[in-house]
Amino acid sequence: MDNTHIVTRFDSELSEIENLLIQMADLVSQQIKDSAKALQTGDDKLAKLVSKGDSKINRLEEKIDEKAIRLIALRQPMAEDLRSAITTLKVSNCLERMGDYAKTLSYRARKIDDFSPMKPVLRSIVEMSEKISDMLGTVMEAYVNRDLSKATKARESDQEINDKTDALFRELLTYMMENPRNIEPCTHLLFISKNLERSGDQITNIAEQVHYLVTGELLEE
Repeated sequence: MDNTHIVTRFDSELSEIENLLIQMADLVSQQIKDSAKALQTGDDKLAKLVSKGDSKINRLEEKIDEKAIRLIALRQPMAEDLRSAITTLKVSNCLERMGDYAKTLSYRARKIDDFSPMKPVLRSIVEMSEKISDMLGTVMEAYVNRDLSKATKARESDQEINDKTDALFRELLTYMMENPRNIEPCTHLLFISKNLERSGDQITNIAEQVHYLVTGELLEE
């Protein structure tokens, strides 16, 4: 078989996988924003939709992994091509975990009937979800375009999420100290903020995979 034909088939199949990753990232981004919105507005219907929507993300991950493994097995890529194929597996895993975090957020949003005493915290959580959505868009653009500068930008933005999580922790402790009745809802909000922080960590992981994809070297702290 003509080597040019083999390369063309590999590029075509890899492009198909990367398009699926973009679809997956778009779904995850919407899930994160919707789960935070459901929390802020007390929209139980929206929270349930987020929970059900996680299955779509899981199916996409399975499809991506199947195609990536098949691509590696049949095409036996080397060097940069092999890195590209392996990276798709790792990126899909990061996105799947982010989907899980959004699903968990939607569950916790339905556990408490009234989060209104902590309205400022709810606004902060929505802001965090929007920031994470923006970061995810940036890192996926970096992945598709092999853009190290954008990968670095997404990675560095994670510090802002970490700082917001720390600030929320202190704020929620204050609410709990003021009124014991706030302990249960505040505990749920602590877990929610932690899950958003973990979503930021997954974006950092994707950014590190972009660095590996482009340079062939693992990023060292």
